[in-house]
Amino acid sequence: MALAAGLSAPEIWDQALGQLLLRVTRQNFDSWLRNTTGLRYEGRTLIIGTPTELARDFLATRMRSVIHQALTAVAGPGLRFDFEVRGEDARCLTTPLQATMLPSPLAPLNPRFTFATFLPGSHNRLALVAALDVTDNSESPYSPLFITGGPGSGKTHLLHAVAERAAKQGLRVVLVTAEQFLSDFTGAVRNRTGAAFRSRYRDLDILLVDDVQALTGKRATQNEFLQTVTELRDLGRRVVVAGDLQVASNGNARFISGFQWGLIAEIAEPSMDDRIRFLFAKTACQRVSIPDEVLHYVALRIRSNLRDLEGALNRLVAVAHISDEPITIDFAARALKPLTEPVSPSSPREVQPAKVLQAVCDHLGISLEDLAGRKRTRSITYARHLAMYLLRQDAGLTFQTIAEALGRGDHSTVVHACKQIEAQIKLTPALQADLDAVRTTLGLLTA
Repeated sequence: MALAAGLSAPEIWDQALGQLLLRVTRQNFDSWLRNTTGLRYEGRTLIIGTPTELARDFLATRMRSVIHQALTAVAGPGLRFDFEVRGEDARCLTTPLQATMLPSPLAPLNPRFTFATFLPGSHNRLALVAALDVTDNSESPYSPLFITGGPGSGKTHLLHAVAERAAKQGLRVVLVTAEQFLSDFTGAVRNRTGAAFRSRYRDLDILLVDDVQALTGKRATQNEFLQTVTELRDLGRRVVVAGDLQVASNGNARFISGFQWGLIAEIAEPSMDDRIRFLFAKTACQRVSIPDEVLHYVALRIRSNLRDLEGALNRLVAVAHISDEPITIDFAARALKPLTEPVSPSSPREVQPAKVLQAVCDHLGISLEDLAGRKRTRSITYARHLAMYLLRQDAGLTFQTIAEALGRGDHSTVVHACKQIEAQIKLTPALQADLDAVRTTLGLLTA
């Protein structure tokens, strides 16, 4: 049975595996999850195929809770799951790609993280162009390349894309996390196998290291890492690392100076246009139909990063399938409610009117003087109406008190503003998104 919204059993399980990759240890993922696949639906139960009975039993008992969490994050509540042994000969396409690259193990490649699936935008163009050049040009001026950005910005995606593309070119590639590099180096020191360690990390074409900020404070490992980068650079080999630049450079100028020979490329927060393009691309890929105004609402509401944006879209599609409701702005607001639940439902948070006014001003970029003044430009009037509505709904003020707070003598203006906002919420995605954003700032919703 395929989902009416376009998500088949293999597709929805693939998205759940993406969640599980972040929730379990690498060893557990490789041992128990990597060779599983979504087989089919039986009613509202997802049947997950496992290669062995041992894997089935382990997942059904020891990992049931975390799998439930991952599926809920992707599909929302209500989707059950069970396991079925499908045999060792039914390996899915998520078998690790790196086994043919090197005799030593690498960080498993995510088959969804390729250059073809990386959506370019104004926020990530520099990092993307540099990563492509480092992959295809043995004399790239951008190596060593340091890709930095916030969580979910696409740093790891680019590293895996470089590894996948380089492997297809027959290049010798090592892709590891900084923790793996640290573990290998510590083991080499303990076992006196430094020559083998250096051979693995220096006898190659491209070295890729993720979460490089994990080396902060590990002086001996940092020194070895910088020596590795320097030698690879001198030999004309290529290096790409990813991580939090601020953490990595905290009191460690020497560490960062090792990458100034090449390029430090930051992936910024996606713009509104980038977020909308991303959502349209994802819906086209999933072959689902969602009204444009709903996609605009989601893009306005989820501003953090593309990973969170994709998660919100996946949830919207899954909840629509389960509930069999049409996707409207009102439905989207309800479907995404678990992402924006009240911080403490059991003990309502006291909302201070002054903070409401300041949050509205900060969000819409106007001054308190203009908000309470007599100017009647469209932007200021909109902000004033938004503040009146929030003061009424969330701070619980009377219409007269709100009028006085904003320098109005007649409370009928406030009544009209609140009614106008209520009438427009279901029709205007930007309005609902602005309300949610201000409420998040006030601590009434979680981001």
